[in-house]
Amino acid sequence: MFSAKIILSSFLICIWAFSVQAQTPNAEDWSIADYLKNLPEKYKTFEGDFSAASKETTIVDDKNGYAAYLNSPPQPDSENQQFPIFEMALFKSQTKPSLLAVSNLKSDSVCSEYETFFLRRVGKNWTNVKSQILPPLDLKMFWDAPQSSERLLKILKPSAISYHFEPPRQGRQMKVSLEICDFLEDDAAESVDELKELIKSAKMIRLEWNSKKGKFDLAK
Repeated sequence: MFSAKIILSSFLICIWAFSVQAQTPNAEDWSIADYLKNLPEKYKTFEGDFSAASKETTIVDDKNGYAAYLNSPPQPDSENQQFPIFEMALFKSQTKPSLLAVSNLKSDSVCSEYETFFLRRVGKNWTNVKSQILPPLDLKMFWDAPQSSERLLKILKPSAISYHFEPPRQGRQMKVSLEICDFLEDDAAESVDELKELIKSAKMIRLEWNSKKGKFDLAK
């Protein structure tokens, strides 16, 4: 009788464990809402004078695999525009675990920049695979004239220039632009004018998601 009770208890424990596991979907089955709910706080690095995340400032688009926090609630009578300060987009792959692109805006009274994570969740572990899934990028790609990037680096320090990866709400292409902090310690007129010209002439490039390879290629 005692042995039967032990067997029965072990059986019930196994059934309970299986039930719990069944209720906890694998990350490959997660929707974008699941990713947003389970994303560790260390990947939410947006900073600035923004409203706290709320129902009014949160976008969750499960159909397109996109989520975002906006800078403020809708303000119909205000000239202030809404814009995302935090964005996520999910990219499915035929051969690799799904990729989650997470973009954070960091803004202060002087400049703005973006911090982007490219994450895969395997088991319970989140891994930033940015170096594995992006094609080589350099400043020369953002101008038709190759010397423009050299001119920019003569005016600004490299730390004043960052890439803005924009997680798409629709489609599999991701826009990449330059975020340039135009604060100059040397406000010489010629430097200011040249910097404005360079910022104006900088173009955007696009990355195309390759679901077979599980990484991005430069869009043609």
